[in-house]
Amino acid sequence: MVERTTRRNRRDAGFTLAEMLVALSILAIGVTTLLAALSDSLSLRRTTDARLVAQEAVDDFLHRLAQGGLKLRDGADSPFDVELAAPAPQPLDGAPGMSAACTLEFDENRPDVALARVRITWLEGGETVAEEFLRVLPRQLPLSARIRAFRSEHVRPR
Repeated sequence: MVERTTRRNRRDAGFTLAEMLVALSILAIGVTTLLAALSDSLSLRRTTDARLVAQEAVDDFLHRLAQGGLKLRDGADSPFDVELAAPAPQPLDGAPGMSAACTLEFDENRPDVALARVRITWLEGGETVAEEFLRVLPRQLPLSARIRAFRSEHVRPR
């Protein structure tokens, strides 16, 4: 009786081939799922980083537009009667691979502002991705030009 118990314990002590295959398949499915989630996470991270860079580039682009894209309207009565000239599509400084196109919309009810629609495009994973940003721009000369105009009108030469 003692011998039988010892043989049975030796046989039951290890895993069978079927149990090992089931364990390995469960492990393989778990690792594959983890790698797929990691890949999706990296893709989302790249997209988010690109959108953050695009947003910063749009702010810089519109700042330069507001500072240098203003010109006096034909037949302007004052130096404050200006219009915004929308620039041609161009690559963005500080954002390699990104380009911006800007259109301006004017509302007759609000002549003091303009709506700027900036469309940023870049390549991501071999495909063109586009994002549109909306900003409200004041229709006025830059502060330095307004100060010069004010001084020329109100300051008497000495």
